[in-house]
Amino acid sequence: MKARAFFLLIAGLFFSAAAEPFSVRFESDSRLDRNIFSSPQIEADDFARAALLASGASQEQSDFCMEKFSSLWKELEPRLENSSSDEEKADKILFFIYEKLLSKYNFYQTRIDVALQDGVYNCVSSLIIFMHFCKKAGILVCAEECPRHAFCAIFFDGKKIDVETTNPYGVNPGKRRGEDLGNGKSRYITVPAKDYAGRRQVDDRRVIAMVYNNRIVQLQKQKKNGQTIGLALDAYEVQGRSDYARESLELCVLNAASDLSSQKNDQEAIELLQAAQEKFGESQRLQKRIQDCRHNLVLYKIQGFSFLEGQAALESQKEGLRPQDYQELKEYLYLFNGQKASKKNDWEGALQTIQEGLEELPQSKKLLSHKNILLQNLAIDCHNAAADLFNAGKKEEALEKIQEGLKKFPGNKILLSDLKKIQAAMGSN
Repeated sequence: MKARAFFLLIAGLFFSAAAEPFSVRFESDSRLDRNIFSSPQIEADDFARAALLASGASQEQSDFCMEKFSSLWKELEPRLENSSSDEEKADKILFFIYEKLLSKYNFYQTRIDVALQDGVYNCVSSLIIFMHFCKKAGILVCAEECPRHAFCAIFFDGKKIDVETTNPYGVNPGKRRGEDLGNGKSRYITVPAKDYAGRRQVDDRRVIAMVYNNRIVQLQKQKKNGQTIGLALDAYEVQGRSDYARESLELCVLNAASDLSSQKNDQEAIELLQAAQEKFGESQRLQKRIQDCRHNLVLYKIQGFSFLEGQAALESQKEGLRPQDYQELKEYLYLFNGQKASKKNDWEGALQTIQEGLEELPQSKKLLSHKNILLQNLAIDCHNAAADLFNAGKKEEALEKIQEGLKKFPGNKILLSDLKKIQAAMGSN
């Protein structure tokens, strides 16, 4: 008869597995011109070039795309002449973009260089191209951000008119408009006004950051969290190191550290987090994750190595651990190694380990409970040995075995019961 094995459960940290090694960039892109982002409104060409940089375009690609922007504007500008209002101009601009550039919608395609070259777009890339030409035309325009969508608005005659840039007829969505098909025929088109719940007007710097953020999401889907840090840093600089951008940057650092932890590389995760704090300043979230990584590092050493190696790891991380974590890990060190000995039925060795733990942690209820289980198992072993001797007719030896057991485990009910039974059996003879 064996006592039930004792298991200690310590909540672990759960991380997404990293698909491949990653490199981390802790310096912002040297091509970023901070003077451009000192104002919430950015001039048309600077706005377009910044969006191309955020898209990941090379210098050569950016130059090519800027030339394309310039060529398109030369073609578009004459069409805007004799327009009766800025709303009509915006209509012509949006239709022109679809006539000359945009052809296929893709929810994730936020890059401006790709939209210009391949015609594949989403709400962010289309609104940036639209905003660029509106700025060139002198139309007051802004971006509107929703939790999962972005669109534009223009200001005209004291009114704010929405523009759904994912549709060539998206100026003032919900408005019924006619289109002349020739031969005296026409058709009427109405672009539905989408659900813009949670909308908020954002400045041009936030628009550029949207490009970075969309690219970050794609890298996260590919489990390349290390590569998101550099992009998040660029977005942080573009947005004037705002609190909102700082939070996004920290999340990217935390995700990258999580990838390392999932590979049991907690020391590397700690170094990454410390480097981030040295670069961007201290943060409660980053500091807490450092403590969690230290906890994981010690837990890994306890579970995968010898008692002495686990103990050394615990002491080496003591200064960086929360006091409560240090005490829990020390308790777990003795419990885990006591359990290892118990699995080999080495009750004496297990008891010695647990007893050493109680000398350091005399108030530990878990250690005391495990000690009682071990004592019971030792008493059961003594009982079984005595029963074998008694059944073999060696009653004197069985009695001695029980008496030895009671010296070690005085007051044990099983052994006291055995003593009475053996004495009664011997007395009857």
